[in-house]
Amino acid sequence: MLVPIIGSDDDLILLLFQRTHSVLEHKGEICFPGGSIEAEDRNVTDAALREANEELGLQRADVTLLGQLDDVHTIASSYIITPVVGHLTRMPELICDPLEVERPVIVSLRELTAPGACGTQWLEWGGVSRLRYYYDVAGGRIWGATARMLHELLEVWFGAR
Repeated sequence: MLVPIIGSDDDLILLLFQRTHSVLEHKGEICFPGGSIEAEDRNVTDAALREANEELGLQRADVTLLGQLDDVHTIASSYIITPVVGHLTRMPELICDPLEVERPVIVSLRELTAPGACGTQWLEWGGVSRLRYYYDVAGGRIWGATARMLHELLEVWFGAR
């Protein structure tokens, strides 16, 4: 999974997208570009860059890798996601895969850190209660694994941990 950060220090944005209702899982959800590791991928970074290219047209050469966040386990689909953080100096021309991408979702760091942008609620799944983060931004709700990745990114970015 690639977490694309775009821009300069004073005006950073994150690039996500809303999934179509044609995909097999996580229909209509807002997510970062990414998917499963395939045979040609050497590692999670290769997979993240390949998927970002396939889904949004991001060019590998335009992405400066910054590191990885902690693995995130999805509750409903039982995936383990390794978020790879990358920086692009400017917004690229997006070439969205119409089978997977309903619409690009561009969110400024300023919007994500505004008072009230992040909410929490308790979710029960399989008899276990968990705290769930969500962000109501860009005309939709970012929740689930994507919101957990986003929450960690913001904690790391602003030195909260």
